[in-house]
Amino acid sequence: MSFYGDEVVEKVDSATPGLKILTRTNLAATPKANLIISHGLAEYSGRFDPIASYLVKHDYNVFRYDQLGHGGSDGERGFLSSPDDLSENMKVMVDRVKSNYPNLPLFILGHSMGGETVLLYGAKYPHTVDGMVVTDPASLMMDKEIGMAKILPVPGNEKDVIPNAIGEGLVTDKRVVEKYKHNPQVLHQLTVGIENTLYQGALYLRDHIDQISDPLLYLQGLDDGLLSYRDALTAYAKIASRDKELHVYPFLMHEILNEPSRKWEIYAEIDHWISKRIY
Repeated sequence: MSFYGDEVVEKVDSATPGLKILTRTNLAATPKANLIISHGLAEYSGRFDPIASYLVKHDYNVFRYDQLGHGGSDGERGFLSSPDDLSENMKVMVDRVKSNYPNLPLFILGHSMGGETVLLYGAKYPHTVDGMVVTDPASLMMDKEIGMAKILPVPGNEKDVIPNAIGEGLVTDKRVVEKYKHNPQVLHQLTVGIENTLYQGALYLRDHIDQISDPLLYLQGLDDGLLSYRDALTAYAKIASRDKELHVYPFLMHEILNEPSRKWEIYAEIDHWISKRIY
C-alpha cells in the first residue's frame, strides 16, 4: 500500500445546502479504529499528512476534510458565518464514517479551530463517538493576555478582509514557520466573520462545555502564543468527562503536531491513548 497512491479525495455535501467539502480518506490494511481529523484556522487537511500517515501505519482508517472556506472545500475563502459551520460539518463526517465503516470504533481529533470543532461537537452530540482528542484548541478564550483572545470580537462587517497574523507563537522551529508563511494553500487573508465565529463558539462553550462527557485527551503547548494554556486549564476543569487526561508540554507552542523535537512522541501518545479505549 502507498499512503498517497491509495488516498481517495472526493467532495461531498456539507451541512450548508449547495456547498461541498473536500474529504481525504486513507485506509489501513488491518484497521483497528476510525479517526477523523479536523484542521485549524487558515490551513487545510493536507498539512496533517505526517500524523495521518503515521496513524495509517499504526492501523487506523484516517478521514480528513477541509473546513468550509479552506483548501479544496467550497465557500468564500477564510469566511464562516456561525459555529454551526464547524460542529455540523463534523457531524457530516461522523455520520458518513459510521455509515461506511460501522464495525470499528470511531474517534475524532481536532487542532486549534479544529479543536473547537471537536469540543462543540462533543457538547452538542455526546455519546456519538468513542473518544475525542484536541490539540491546542480554541476553547473559552477568557485569557485576554495571550493571542487571539486579545483581539476578539473583531469590529467591522463580517465580510471585511483582515490579514492572517498567525505566524507569531505558532511553533518553535523557524523552518516550520517559514514553510507555513510561504505555503500557497494556507490562507494569508481571513475575514471578520471567521474570527468572530471562533469567538461565538467560545461563548457557547463557556455555557456548555460541561456537557462534554465522552473520553477526552487534551494536549496543549505551554508557550502557545495563540491560545492560552490558562484557558486550557480552565476548560479542562469544566469538562464533565470522567475519563479525561490533560498534558501540557513545556516549551512547545501552538502547533505541537508540527514540532520536530516532539511530534513523533506526541503521535505515539495519541495512538497509545486511543488504543486503550478500543473495544
